[in-house]
Amino acid sequence: MLPNNRLGALIVTSLVAAIVLLIALVGKPATAQDQPAREMHALLETLNQNGAVITLLFDKPLVSGEGVWTLPDVTANRAISEVGADYVCFTEPWNNTTRVRCTPFSNITSVSYENR
Repeated sequence: MLPNNRLGALIVTSLVAAIVLLIALVGKPATAQDQPAREMHALLETLNQNGAVITLLFDKPLVSGEGVWTLPDVTANRAISEVGADYVCFTEPWNNTTRVRCTPFSNITSVSYENR
């Protein structure tokens, strides 16, 4: 058995170590997880602002049977309307108005564009 002062020191050391570990795990910055979303945001925003023709391949099509969109699409009158932190939205005509469809970046499996 340990003497009281050693037992107390061991308990205090264990508690401090547990608290430090808990703070390290909970306080871990999310920047590593957010990096791909920031990069996708920057890519789509830049391409859209430069008027590039962008082809997107979706994991789950936004419209049945349309897993690949090339934008802007003059035929469907479809274009990127907004690039969010982790999503992208598209506009297209809908009856007498405009419809907006949004999807998370995680639904985009491929982005291709012409490099000029």
